[in-house]
Amino acid sequence: MYQRAKVPINLMCGIAGIVLHPGRALSDLPQRLAAMRDAMRHRGPDDAGIYVSSDRRVGLVNCRLAIRDLSPAGHMPMSTADQTVWISYNGEVYNAEALRSRLVVQGYHFCSNSDTEVILQGYRAWGAAVVAQLRGMFAFAIVDQRDPSHAILFLARDRLGIKPLYYARCAEGLLFASELKTLLASGLLTAELDPAALVAYLMLGSVPDPLSVYRGVRILEPGCSLTLTLDDRVLDPVVARYWQLPAETDETISAADALEQVAALLEDAVRSHLVSDVPLGAFLSGGMDSSSVVALMHALGAAPIRTCSMVFEEAEYSEAGYAQAVADATSSEHYARVITARDVQDNLDRIFWAMDQPTIDGVNSYFVCQTAREAGLTVALSGLGGDELFGGYPNTFQTLPRLLTILQRTRRIPLVPELLRIALTLPMTHQRWAKVAAALARPVSAASAYVVCRGLFAPTEVRALVSDEVWYEAQRTFDVVAQVAERAGAPQPSASGMFNWVSRAELRNYTQHQLLRDTDVMSMAHSLEVRVPLLDHHLVEAVLRLPASVKAMRNGSGPKPLLAEALGQRLPALVRHRNDKRGFTFPFDVWLRGPLQCADDAASVALPGLLRHERVRHVYRGFAAGTIHWSRPWALKVLESWYVSCAGRLVR
Repeated sequence: MYQRAKVPINLMCGIAGIVLHPGRALSDLPQRLAAMRDAMRHRGPDDAGIYVSSDRRVGLVNCRLAIRDLSPAGHMPMSTADQTVWISYNGEVYNAEALRSRLVVQGYHFCSNSDTEVILQGYRAWGAAVVAQLRGMFAFAIVDQRDPSHAILFLARDRLGIKPLYYARCAEGLLFASELKTLLASGLLTAELDPAALVAYLMLGSVPDPLSVYRGVRILEPGCSLTLTLDDRVLDPVVARYWQLPAETDETISAADALEQVAALLEDAVRSHLVSDVPLGAFLSGGMDSSSVVALMHALGAAPIRTCSMVFEEAEYSEAGYAQAVADATSSEHYARVITARDVQDNLDRIFWAMDQPTIDGVNSYFVCQTAREAGLTVALSGLGGDELFGGYPNTFQTLPRLLTILQRTRRIPLVPELLRIALTLPMTHQRWAKVAAALARPVSAASAYVVCRGLFAPTEVRALVSDEVWYEAQRTFDVVAQVAERAGAPQPSASGMFNWVSRAELRNYTQHQLLRDTDVMSMAHSLEVRVPLLDHHLVEAVLRLPASVKAMRNGSGPKPLLAEALGQRLPALVRHRNDKRGFTFPFDVWLRGPLQCADDAASVALPGLLRHERVRHVYRGFAAGTIHWSRPWALKVLESWYVSCAGRLVR
């Protein structure tokens, strides 16, 4: 049986802060901090606080979204009893009670029941090593003034990047915040677009860490901390990595032992995420990942479960039957909402404002979070992460190894790469060949094959879309293949290591830069907490170490056989035996030819000097003619609309 919450839970919040250089002063520091607070009140409408140090060099901000207890004891920013150490925190630590017990034994005293104070006292006990003790999702800032001559700012982010944390240096000092809009609200930065981020977005459909869409603003990468010594003459942040995805594989484990291990870890991960004192439910698309989470919730005694799903009038996109089968099997209170093109049209301005930076996937997340709130949920569990761990993306787990072999063989054939580059100059060259030619133009690797499979526009296409100034500046700082390779590790994995390489590539690229980021900002737009038990780091570490032989599809098996076997009869047969993988996709191909039709010059008009008018028109016309996939005009529409709704508004 799962446990109802017995302590205050701080849920999703917003954090921010300003640290000034030595000798710098801002007479209006409290007002700037208040502006940052107000810019993220949607992240925490229940409570808010500001702390300014006695020397007026450091300011912390917090907005809090609480589940049940809004007592003064849980207020943030929070300090130790002697007010020498302060914290602003966003997230949820699932092992807080176990850590509290350890700290009490060591002589630490608590003034509240919040997990915030567990991190605070844990920092006093273990220093920066506290991050290695935490199980959960978090981003926090600690100001340590115990030694006035050696004060420290310590920032940290969770292992998988579930919670965001941006930072930037400016003339006055260093700023940090949960969202970009919050940083800009300080009035100390400008909303100038970063050329490398623009190029990266067009290639990948999102802006990859550590870049942000704004020049000079970076995101602290997952599994990293940042330390700033405040007595330095110039603030010089030091970033350190405390965790990374495992790259080693245990080839000795048997299939039976792997199954037993994964089944136990899945149950433990979901159980740890069930602590709640408010309506708790789950997203239920009908796919195996969300169905597995709901099935485990039911098996663990989480009752009643409230599930929510989205269905479409376009029957070929709807998975309502699968979702209903799971709802029936688990006796959940199921809420299915029909989403239409008109719903999207009516919410577009709010969606683009919530995005914070452009992403081609954010609309999905916005509506599933809105649907959960309409269903009365405050906390929702998601199946995000299952595809990455258990091999659910056919385009990368199955197609990529075959593509890599083809690219390697083709690269060895004289003149073929050069002929492909020549073919790109022809007016009717298919979009896919542009990415293949780009892969053949450099040493072939798993990372270059990944970009072909997962990428949006090919480099040559982006070169044609953006201005010369944007392209040449971006080339100095961004290489899409190097970006993927660095994050996945093992640039040339063996055949037996390919499955795990793809898992790491997906987790550190698509999942980190798109899915988790979209989930954070869109859930916050609706004051909803979303938990992702399949990204519990204990489960992630264990599954990544398993050999491909126990995870990959086999003759007679359906997708994600290890996950299906670990759940067994808990999944209804309709879901357990399905052998398709649709993915959670809106009917954009239909809608963009109707109610959401793109103006063929919008993006280049909104972004003068950055995009080429004639090339934008070419993309829209190619889509209208049926030669270009819908994701490409949609990416341009998102970029234009996001700029007008978000960046343009901030500039004004």
